[in-house]
Amino acid sequence: MDKILVAGVNTVVGANLAEALSGQHSVVGVSFGSKVHLPTCSTESETPRKSAAVLEMLQRLQPSRMILCGAGAESSWNESQRPQSADVSLSKVWIDAAHQVGCRLTLISSDAIFTGPWMFHAENSHSICPSGESKHLQQIEQYATAKSADALIVRTHAIGWQAGSQHGWLETLLTELERGTIGSVDFARHGTPMLASDLADILQKSWESGLVGTHHIAGAERISPREFAMRMAGHFRLPAPATPIAGSLVDRSTGFGCGETSLQTRKIRRALGIPLPLLDESLDRLYQQHLSGYRARMSGQTAVSRVA
Repeated sequence: MDKILVAGVNTVVGANLAEALSGQHSVVGVSFGSKVHLPTCSTESETPRKSAAVLEMLQRLQPSRMILCGAGAESSWNESQRPQSADVSLSKVWIDAAHQVGCRLTLISSDAIFTGPWMFHAENSHSICPSGESKHLQQIEQYATAKSADALIVRTHAIGWQAGSQHGWLETLLTELERGTIGSVDFARHGTPMLASDLADILQKSWESGLVGTHHIAGAERISPREFAMRMAGHFRLPAPATPIAGSLVDRSTGFGCGETSLQTRKIRRALGIPLPLLDESLDRLYQQHLSGYRARMSGQTAVSRVA
């Protein structure tokens, strides 16, 4: 059993990875934002900000592995969360500390490093998004690679329930679906989303196989946010929402996460000899998490929404 430090449990990916991995490992979480209390694993009460304090925390906890869930650990469809220059500095501090204590590093990065027109970007794709946010993520990846030869860099598009009382992107979408509408949801951008708890299973297999370097771990299907919303409504037993008539796409979408970010996963599938989940499989498990009370526990509540 490893002792795993999940740095960034305030993110969707961080919180769900911490919960999913706590059944097999001793997991400790650190939040980079508001305090988060998770159902089955412990979280540090304070978040160190300075390099010396971060190093002191890692020396005290002595994790064998750290998962860094920073700027890249949110869905690129969540427009309220965008990487900033401060995220680069923060990530470097935690990467440095992991290196100094000899802790194996897994960095969660984002599919939004890429853009169109090409689909299903391989790890060495040259269709890099020119946005400042993408450049921040690239800087973090490059620093992690330079600092730790055995670092595992995971680009993904993971979705899941938000920890804490605040609604995340997914909860907001479900609320809209319950009301029978999704407003003007983007039909142009496309990605390959997967459930964050499914990502945890593949990370476990990756560690057991000793994988290092950059790997794409994402869902097996390419889909737009608009079609995702329609599919999610079906899985949650909700009527198809009313949607505005979409106009034609004249110019290619530009901006961070606004274009074609779908990921090719051939490298990880060959390395582990496994398939990646279809979207319907992920949505089925997401719905079961809702029914089982997992979603309510993540939010710190005992009640669930009226979807049944």
